[in-house]
Amino acid sequence: MISGYDLVALWREYRKLDSGQVTVDINIGDYRGYVAGVCDVCNCWLFTTPEGTTQGQVCEVVGKWLELHPQRWHEPAMPLVIQALQGAFPYYQKKRRRMRLIFLLVDKLKFP
Repeated sequence: MISGYDLVALWREYRKLDSGQVTVDINIGDYRGYVAGVCDVCNCWLFTTPEGTTQGQVCEVVGKWLELHPQRWHEPAMPLVIQALQGAFPYYQKKRRRMRLIFLLVDKLKFP
């Protein structure tokens, strides 16, 4: 399981590449891939990114959130990414009502 410490290390390597510095880690794409994967899985369920949001923007949001919360780096990385994205891209109330209706309908269905 990847921790916040691991994700921060990847974020720092990602930032080096982004700013044109020489990077040591050949796996700098791991940061972007991990954050994008969590975003793809949880978007529209736990948060809602606006139309046209890029992977780079999402990566920046998560990285800056991590920098502001070093006391949380010992935690697993996935909930940290989710919390960062929820803070930046709240889940719209309109969609919550629709989801409640879907859950209510699914709950009422009886499968043999």
